[in-house]
Amino acid sequence: MFPKSRWLLACLAAGIFVGSPTAAAAATHQVWLSPKGRDANPGTQSRPLRSLSQAWRRIPAADRGVWHLHLADGDYRANAPIYWDEHTAAVLIQGSGGSRRAVLPEVNAYGLRSFSLVGVRLVGGGDVFHCEKCIHVLVSHVIAVGTGQETIKINQSTDVTVADSDVSGANDNAFDAVAVQHLRLLRNHFHNAEDWCAYAKGGSEDVVVRGNLFNNCGTGGFTAGQGTGFQFMSWPFVHWEARDVLVENNSVRNVQGAAFGVNGGANVLIRNNLASNVGRRSHVLEVTWGLRSCDGEPGDPGRGACADYLSRGGWGTTAVSDGTNEARIPNSNVLIYDNVISNPDGHASQWQVFQVPGPADAEPGSGVPSPLRADDALRIVGNVIWDGGPSHELGLGGESCLPGSSCAAATVRSNNQINTRRPVLVALSSGWLARSGWVASSAVHSAPVPAAGVRVGSEPSTWSSWP
Repeated sequence: MFPKSRWLLACLAAGIFVGSPTAAAAATHQVWLSPKGRDANPGTQSRPLRSLSQAWRRIPAADRGVWHLHLADGDYRANAPIYWDEHTAAVLIQGSGGSRRAVLPEVNAYGLRSFSLVGVRLVGGGDVFHCEKCIHVLVSHVIAVGTGQETIKINQSTDVTVADSDVSGANDNAFDAVAVQHLRLLRNHFHNAEDWCAYAKGGSEDVVVRGNLFNNCGTGGFTAGQGTGFQFMSWPFVHWEARDVLVENNSVRNVQGAAFGVNGGANVLIRNNLASNVGRRSHVLEVTWGLRSCDGEPGDPGRGACADYLSRGGWGTTAVSDGTNEARIPNSNVLIYDNVISNPDGHASQWQVFQVPGPADAEPGSGVPSPLRADDALRIVGNVIWDGGPSHELGLGGESCLPGSSCAAATVRSNNQINTRRPVLVALSSGWLARSGWVASSAVHSAPVPAAGVRVGSEPSTWSSWP
């Protein structure tokens, strides 16, 4: 069974606010399902239902109570809902005993008030879990395996938590969040996707990414921001690609692109993370433009939102992208503190350690303040990076991070240890880091880093106390 704290998390995400007048007034319904049940049964523990479709039909669309669906182990892919849409009830779907042997097909949800998936397995060929315009979403202790464009996709939604889950596959991204406010990615394993392991973009705000493992992906590990069709954003979050983002205590390995990136972000802190074998087709860290177009073709439904957002002061364009005319979205106040990145011999980044473009003029009519800056208040402090050795290009010259700026090459070299000594990484036999396999050893710190806390650096003010 799940620990009491996890049950509480599930209850909160499902809208069960313990001790509140609303919770006391809301009716709670318990429904049991089993592959050995019958849809003519009442859905009790002794006489369970057979199909998810029948269970869903029994929830009135306007119900404001709590519906807890208990799934015995088995396969529920036959006769499942095609769309889970526009119900006002708080719905919690939970596998039995945490075994994750209750198998569901692709779940496509729209307009749900509260929806939780706990302790199940999702298998499908498209977006294995897709929630659009949802409020209060929890995915916990779930295995999600996809072969489509994304494995988990959340868009135009609020209060979303994905925790303690294994998310893999996808032709593009294992996890994709567009226009999501109040997002939490906690202690997950995102892996084996052809593009990014995970990103949050399109006006996503208040994002915490903590304690995850990202591995075996193409373009990158985790990125705050990226590029978005303007019409898919949500008012009033129509400026930055990602804002108010904390990325800490994560591990990235075996990623072809950058371990971490910021593409059009504001107030982003990337700290105390660990990466190995990253950047072989590009660089290990990037702070670059976000991109914004108005997707589709002229006359397509929904494209009118691009002009509407522009008229109200948003940043973007009404143009269909041709690969050269997207509006570039700048960065502001990006902090990269106390990370350890160690690439083994023969696995250095292809070009340089960092990618940070120089200033540019904003696209006319985009509403973006000009000139654009990718490095506005960019601070890189307390990191230990080994990537190709002393002769490898830093990537902070030219027009990016000019002398005197907080990310100027000389400043970054003095405030970090970059290609001056190699961090030694050792495997742990216990703790969550055993999943990622690495922790910085005493070769970097004056004492080994404990499994708990996962601190891989020091505060910038105590840099001089390092060994």
